[in-house]
Amino acid sequence: MRGVKGPFCDSCGTAESGEADGKTPGCRTRPHTPTVSTTLRAVRTLVVIPARGGSKGIPRKNLRPIGGKPLLAWAVEAALASGVVDRVVVSTDSEEIARTAERFGAESLLRDPKLAEDAVTLDPVIHEAVTRLDGDFDLVLTVQPTSPLLRAATIARIVARFESEPIDTILTAIDDTHLCWEERDGALQPAYAARVNRQQLPQRFRETGGCLATRAACVKPNARIGERVALEVLDHLEGIDIDSNDDWLMAEAALGRQRIAFVVIGNRRQGLGHVTRVMSLVESLSAHHVRIFADPAQDLAIARLEGAFFPVDVVERSGLQDALQRFGADVVVHDELDTNEADLVAEREAGMRVITLEDQGAGLEHADAVFNALFPAEESDEARGHFYGPSVYCLREEFRSSPKRPWNDTVQRVLLTFGGTDPARLTYKVLDALDGVCQAPITVIAGLGLEPFSELEDRVAAMNASGHQVELLRDVRLMSEQMTRCDVAFSSAGRTIYELTHLGIPSIVMAQNDVEMKHTFASIDNGLLFLGRGTEVSVDAIRAAYSALSASPALRQGLRAQMARHRLDLGRDRVIDAVLGRS
Repeated sequence: MRGVKGPFCDSCGTAESGEADGKTPGCRTRPHTPTVSTTLRAVRTLVVIPARGGSKGIPRKNLRPIGGKPLLAWAVEAALASGVVDRVVVSTDSEEIARTAERFGAESLLRDPKLAEDAVTLDPVIHEAVTRLDGDFDLVLTVQPTSPLLRAATIARIVARFESEPIDTILTAIDDTHLCWEERDGALQPAYAARVNRQQLPQRFRETGGCLATRAACVKPNARIGERVALEVLDHLEGIDIDSNDDWLMAEAALGRQRIAFVVIGNRRQGLGHVTRVMSLVESLSAHHVRIFADPAQDLAIARLEGAFFPVDVVERSGLQDALQRFGADVVVHDELDTNEADLVAEREAGMRVITLEDQGAGLEHADAVFNALFPAEESDEARGHFYGPSVYCLREEFRSSPKRPWNDTVQRVLLTFGGTDPARLTYKVLDALDGVCQAPITVIAGLGLEPFSELEDRVAAMNASGHQVELLRDVRLMSEQMTRCDVAFSSAGRTIYELTHLGIPSIVMAQNDVEMKHTFASIDNGLLFLGRGTEVSVDAIRAAYSALSASPALRQGLRAQMARHRLDLGRDRVIDAVLGRS
């Protein structure tokens, strides 16, 4: 370079202190912080972040704190964290902005003052930076500091596209398909051919300004866009561009939004309890970016989620870690029975917070928090982040808002519900016990995984033929409505006992297996008559328990009083606090 006052910057060759006349700005690049070794990259990539000191809409906008750091810092850190760029340079007219850029790891370039005037577009600013840095770059990315939600993963994805697609320029955009109007010849006119639903309109996209990536050959004094243009479509929050105080408020709220991944199971052997809990938790996290993942083998979970219009990513287990990385998960919640140690270790090493629900696998020792409402509360170990017992039960919203069952002196309806699959065939055993004894109508609820269903249909038909009133329902979506019709219930020792307890319905409980035998909440102290493992309980014992319960209003009232001691509506909030890192 001619007329340069030394010393030179080792990394870019530009003078650190400016031209010899002391007026032309120079490069403030020490120390350089490249994100990857330039010797290992075949494509040299430059990120230029334009940041003027003057801002009339929001004074000192680029330096104002948002989400705990200056606005400018979000763009710098996203570019550096992408791992695919060689240099990150902030072009500015402000010494204070230059120092702030360096503090967060970028280089700074004091631009020609003429390029900081209000009427100047970004094209000459970017051209000046590329020309002065003289780095023989292949790609030049303009990243705007006014887009603080632009993710490092998005920048990496944009750069990767240049290696696989025949394109010159990529612009970030959001889907802006709406019924729009525009002014033509002094009058408002519809900007659409037919007034149809949004999904039927031609797609329309709006640039966000967050990132404009282009081949270096396309960077001219008054242009940066080549002939072959592609879009990188972002969700609306990532596409926020701060231009007003309202934009600032929205961005500040969105920066507190976490990316939360749920991994869930649901199949004919394990039922749908995990899925219903995940749906309840997701509904409580609407202010955050949530995604649900399920292996293809979890067919019932996928069907239930899709049937309820919950988006679910169907991912082979071998590809789960890559999927979580692409999503950019801050938190992973495993609602599974048997987590894998290697999975949880990998997630922790990737910087994700990990939470497990009802986990009995080797992975739980590597989780940040473990919640299991079915295990005894006294076995909790807060030092290890293990929380057990009814205080962490995630009661679904339908039960939280449901009225309690009104008191009746006589039993007017009996409920039988033994989970999604009823592997121990307890429904049949209870029907045998009630046959000829129960005078009240009976509601039997069968899960989606109970097979063969036709056998149960035949059994119910036979009871009705003998004079009983038995209704058979399957895969009920609003369980609270069915429960509150009944005065006595039969259930296995899973999550359903908490729902019955919350609604104040005295219940007779039997365990399906050895695991449920450990669920100590099913006890007389909590208002539940626990008979033991169902396969070992006789029909006569079941009949005797029902006869005693139905014949004694005082016994049922006593059980209801025990149930009323519990505040099961608070447990979900405790789990949500842990998911969001608030406890």
